[in-house]
Amino acid sequence: MIKTLSIIRKEGLLLIGVSFLVGHSGANFLSSVIEEGIMPFVAFFFGEQDWRNAFVTLAGIEIHWGEPLSTGLHFLIVLYIATVALRFLKKETKD
Repeated sequence: MIKTLSIIRKEGLLLIGVSFLVGHSGANFLSSVIEEGIMPFVAFFFGEQDWRNAFVTLAGIEIHWGEPLSTGLHFLIVLYIATVALRFLKKETKD
C-alpha cells in the first residue's frame, strides 16, 4: 500500500486525478449555468416555450436546435477557458 502511494506521488497521478475531478465538476456546473441560465433567454428570444423541444421545420423536416445549441455553447465556453488557461500557464513558465 505504501509503495503504491509513493508511486502515485512520484508520477503525479494524484494531481491528474484531482484535475479530472475538478474538470468534471466544473463541466457539470457550466452545463447547469447554460441550461438553466442562458438557454431560457434564448428560447424566450425565439418565442419558444421549452428550448429542449424547440425545432424549425425545413422542407417538412423537423430540425431540433435546442440541445445542439446548448452543447455548442458549452463547447465554445470550455474552449475559451482552456485557451485562456494555457496562455496564462505559458506566461507563468516564461517569467
